[in-house]
Amino acid sequence: MVQNRTIATTTVPLTTPGFVLSGEWISQLGYGSGPNVPRIRTNVSGGSISFPLTSASAFYIVGSVNFNHGLFDVTMTPSLNVGPQQYNGSSSWVGLDTILYLATGLNRSQTYQIEMKNDSPDMALDLSSIVVLDTPP
Repeated sequence: MVQNRTIATTTVPLTTPGFVLSGEWISQLGYGSGPNVPRIRTNVSGGSISFPLTSASAFYIVGSVNFNHGLFDVTMTPSLNVGPQQYNGSSSWVGLDTILYLATGLNRSQTYQIEMKNDSPDMALDLSSIVVLDTPP
């Protein structure tokens, strides 16, 4: 049976133990005239979030995409035989609560260190949660 837990990343400072923000981050709630979608944002190239992950078979990072979002990368240590990967958060349309990154095939007895970093100057990186999936024995 798959179990999941959601770790909110919606306020600065983050209160989850082990979660660290680097660079300038702000809390955001509204999205134009649309719905309230709590999240954190950086527009700084090199701004990052890092966190440890244990008891996980998979995880995904949830955030938003839009025309003013740019490139970001995710690094996992130890890796799953994959180096840092770069992704593009740019979209012609606003996408709220969108899966930005997904990793599967994790060893649930291993502790991983995850870092997600904004690679685009003056472009946004928004995060709202980390969802951890586990398949206990």
